[in-house]
Amino acid sequence: MIEVIDNFPKIPFLQSTKQNYLALELLLLTTACTLLVWFVQFIWGRRKLYSYARQVPGPPSLPLIGSPWYFMGNSYDILSNVSMLFDTYPSVFKVWFGPKLFFAVSEPKHYEILLTKCLNKESLYDGANVIAADGLFTSKRDTWKKHRKLIAPTFNQQILDNFVEIFSEQAEVLVHNLKKHAGKGEFDIFHTISTCTLDIICETAMGVKVHAQTIDALYTKWADRMLEIIFLRIFILWYQNDFLFNLLPLGREARDIAKNMNEFSGRVVREKKKAFDEKIRERKNSIGTYFENETPKRKVFLDYLLEVTNDDNVAFTEHQLRQEVNTFVIAGSDTTATSICYVFTMLGLHQDLQEKVYNEIIDVLGPDRQPEPSDLPKFKYLERFIKETQRLFPLAGLIAREVEEDINLGEYVVPAGASVVFGFLHTHTNEKYWPNPFKFNPDRFLPEEVAKRHPCTYVPFSYGPRNCIGLKYAMMALKSLLATTLRKFRIFTSYQKVEDIKLKAHLVLRPKDGYKVYIEHRT
Repeated sequence: MIEVIDNFPKIPFLQSTKQNYLALELLLLTTACTLLVWFVQFIWGRRKLYSYARQVPGPPSLPLIGSPWYFMGNSYDILSNVSMLFDTYPSVFKVWFGPKLFFAVSEPKHYEILLTKCLNKESLYDGANVIAADGLFTSKRDTWKKHRKLIAPTFNQQILDNFVEIFSEQAEVLVHNLKKHAGKGEFDIFHTISTCTLDIICETAMGVKVHAQTIDALYTKWADRMLEIIFLRIFILWYQNDFLFNLLPLGREARDIAKNMNEFSGRVVREKKKAFDEKIRERKNSIGTYFENETPKRKVFLDYLLEVTNDDNVAFTEHQLRQEVNTFVIAGSDTTATSICYVFTMLGLHQDLQEKVYNEIIDVLGPDRQPEPSDLPKFKYLERFIKETQRLFPLAGLIAREVEEDINLGEYVVPAGASVVFGFLHTHTNEKYWPNPFKFNPDRFLPEEVAKRHPCTYVPFSYGPRNCIGLKYAMMALKSLLATTLRKFRIFTSYQKVEDIKLKAHLVLRPKDGYKVYIEHRT
């Protein structure tokens, strides 16, 4: 008979392990309860968003992560999926992007309301802070209002008219560079054009010559790549966390590019500030005082910022100056170059319309005379051609804003705490507003045709108080450059129709397969 003894000695190791298990279970239980409480509080605090969201159609989503599968891949895949959503759902629909609620809109009447009231850029644009944190593009509403008020006077018509001479001078350098490619097939026309527009924006807005067309500056390539990286950061969820992004190769590339771009803008600011300070000292030495109302013959954007920086009440720090320079150099060079390249592509697709543009230029300028300010308003057909190009290829196909107060759209209420995505590309190619939308027809912009449409059916430079400050500048630069180059070259493209041009996004829309442009000398 075997006797079971239950009072054998306790083993310390087993006892310790049992206590560890109990402690671990308690820790897991506490963590689970804490997460549950946090989740309930999170959901309860956002109950208003969920209530309004339930009333609006939209793609399926999962709690906390939303619908990230629509926003994966490269910049072409993401833009294609976003375009598909706008084509699939009504003119107001919802998208959960992570825990964020977005209302996507594409009706002009909704643009008019929302773009007037929603002035804060969406926080997803924070990825651009490495180069433009305090610039007009990404700055929050209060900073934007102050800076816009200070900068607006530098874009008055008298100052812009003084820039036409620079437009023409740099256009002649561009013609020289384009001659190297004439008759030699397709080439990277964007880089050639963007070095010209970089020279123009630096000389007109900064008062500094950088000779990008003669030394083949890398800045335009940095800017193009940085815009693509920012776009990917906006849409790919795991790129939005700064810590994770900085560990990835793309994060290291972004830091390297930002360093190069900030060094460029820093040199521009320091060079201009040195010249500005010397001018002040010379005036003080010669007349004993500095007259603030005395202005140079051609007062530029950076001159003005340096002037107000001498006033402690509205001073720009060197960091803010550098960020504004980055903003304006990218906006002024990249977007203008992009528009010109699309115009060249459309000219190549429509040889008959190219001849109408050419004949108008000859009628206004003759074969050799450089454009003057008084000539530019005479390019009526050229302007309509540019606008029709920008309808099909708006620079920003999408933008996003934060909603700070409940906004009633009639059918739905967009609640405070949500954000809005504006589908400009969808609106510009919607047959509801543009019959046969992919037919290229500059006469859509005859005055009598424009009068028939809601003003927000065409918003290539956005709308409302936060629209593009450089609208007039861009149109004048485009007309000047095109008038000079089109007298020398005939433009061709291997694209067969507008629908063949597939788009990707680097914040600014780009053709997926390039512009496919080639040129020949006019005889």
